[in-house]
Amino acid sequence: EDRLASLTSDGRRSYIYPAEVRGFFQRYRQIVQALLMVIFLVLPWISINGQQALLFNIPQRHFSIFGLTFMAHDTPLFFFVLALLTLGLAFVTSLWGRVWCGWTCPQTVFIESIFRRIERWIEGQHLAQRKLNEQPLNFTKLWKKSLKWFIFALASLVIAHSFLAYFVGTNELFHMVRQPPTENWTSFLIMSFISLLILFDFGWFREQFCIIACPYGRFQSVLMDQHTINICYDEKRGEPRKGLELGSNQSPGDCVNCYRCVQVCPTGVDIRRGVQLECIACTACIDACDEIMTKVKKPKGLIRYTSESALAGVPHKMFRFRNFVYLFLILIVASGLVFATARRNPIQITLLRAKDIPYRVVPLDSGIELSEGATGLVN
Repeated sequence: EDRLASLTSDGRRSYIYPAEVRGFFQRYRQIVQALLMVIFLVLPWISINGQQALLFNIPQRHFSIFGLTFMAHDTPLFFFVLALLTLGLAFVTSLWGRVWCGWTCPQTVFIESIFRRIERWIEGQHLAQRKLNEQPLNFTKLWKKSLKWFIFALASLVIAHSFLAYFVGTNELFHMVRQPPTENWTSFLIMSFISLLILFDFGWFREQFCIIACPYGRFQSVLMDQHTINICYDEKRGEPRKGLELGSNQSPGDCVNCYRCVQVCPTGVDIRRGVQLECIACTACIDACDEIMTKVKKPKGLIRYTSESALAGVPHKMFRFRNFVYLFLILIVASGLVFATARRNPIQITLLRAKDIPYRVVPLDSGIELSEGATGLVN
């Protein structure tokens, strides 16, 4: 049946319980994700040249980026930043597929590194979680679910406060935390909304965001081609799988049809069906398959990082025309950003003509005329 793994036959959500897997790629993913979380939590507390390392104070129109101070009149520079990020993501996607999703996306980082760990610590592994959810409400289920969501809420509050620190500053955030909410209603409501959104998304919605709501997940297939490095199943080596009927001239493939690759996938993808939109390139299936291949004494790499062209026997082209176009545009935008930043005016003086009476004559014999105006000084 051709349908999403996260949906039942009647269109309702089928909750996914990914099994835990260990291996080469998971070890390095955990290191990368731990570093990213440390950077996210610590960066607001670092000062450079007396300014917060990264601050986007929108109400006061004051932005600090690694020692450089920008004001509202520097807003056009953010066009270069956004263009650079967009082109950079397109370039990386054309080369290595959805490596952003599987390794560095905040959705993946926080769910896999925090929320799933909490869930496994309280409810057990994937089979125990499924059993707990399917059983009727009792004392064990009640206290486990209550404890899990309580810790989820605490984690969401920490993430939301850290996120808010990038927009109000750590000093102001520390000051607001010690005051009652009535003193800072706007910030309190924003923080509460972000906390609830994180709790809903990371605690329950999870892979549905990647499949349904994420805009990058919708258009990333346009940025890839047959030479893009993806997580692929080697069909020539794996087929026919164990348990399938063999032809007269066929010998069994290396795939033992254990479904371990499906069990560990956080979006429920069967990678053996080819490259799919729901795959976030988390590499869990690679480590799971390598583990099975080791047990059955077969070579690793039945599922691996490769391209569709390489699997088809066509020489792989790392750099194609589109990659050079992306790289050329990145260099142009980066040069424009450096040039515009270097030539920006740290002090801007604006002289505006006054309203109503533009000038007046001093009642003296000298005939002095005074012009009235408004002056704005930004430093």
